[in-house]
Amino acid sequence: MKKGVVIFAHNSRQIDYALMSVIAGGLAKKNLNVPVTLITDESTVEWMKISKIHNKAKKIFENIIEVKKPVTNNQRLLIDTYSSTMVPFVNANRATVWDVTPYERTLLIDSDFLIMSNSLSEYWEADSKFMISSSINDVRGDRMGVLDKAVSDTGIPLSWATTVMFTKDKETKVIFDLVEHIRDNYGHYADLYNFNPAIFRNDIAFSLAAHIVNGFEYNSHNHLPPVLTAIGRDLIHDVDDNKLTLLINDEFTEDAVVATVIKDKDIHVMNKQSIVRNANKFMSLL
Repeated sequence: MKKGVVIFAHNSRQIDYALMSVIAGGLAKKNLNVPVTLITDESTVEWMKISKIHNKAKKIFENIIEVKKPVTNNQRLLIDTYSSTMVPFVNANRATVWDVTPYERTLLIDSDFLIMSNSLSEYWEADSKFMISSSINDVRGDRMGVLDKAVSDTGIPLSWATTVMFTKDKETKVIFDLVEHIRDNYGHYADLYNFNPAIFRNDIAFSLAAHIVNGFEYNSHNHLPPVLTAIGRDLIHDVDDNKLTLLINDEFTEDAVVATVIKDKDIHVMNKQSIVRNANKFMSLL
């Protein structure tokens, strides 16, 4: 069975997803020892050439597949330590991965998910044809709220589409088609499941689709490990092989900052600009 990693990257003026995807793709290729494919668009590829990372991208990615960039009104708050701004959020085509992936068994990851271990390798041969991360774990341990754990304060448990693994067959096609249906009828499902429809979230759409396909029950067998996460207020201080030194911030004050080391662990870095600022250090490892 041919297996590999897929990453989506659609640049905005504020966030260099192309650069982040090269870093995430390089780390995935290095630590999982599988090919990696990038799904992107024409303008993002042009930016890769202008910013002189295209040659590096061609070495890292087995395929660079161009698709039409989704049109979206999604806006999200981009937090960078103690500053924040609203930015466009292009994420509406993740469910098309079933159609475009060149692999029989695919690990879909976010471009800000840094694979710094081989722990996900054990899931390539898992019996489950569709797997998604069961939850999110804060690196400090106590900064996650209700909506990080459930689709609403009265809703079903929230899975995290930061990591999704699936086998490409008719059974999993149903799930991805349902995610697209939920996206296209997001307001209706928001009413049914009592969540805020202001921002389309793949986490919610995938959670609902898996819940529906599983007979409206929670299936603990279809889960990848929890996503270890550094929130937007946290900073990458240093990068050294499969080790990150992070400055972990208290969510409410600027005074409580703790340095911590994450080694040989995969991590979701929500502070995207912190990844970009350390790009040269990451690139030196690839």
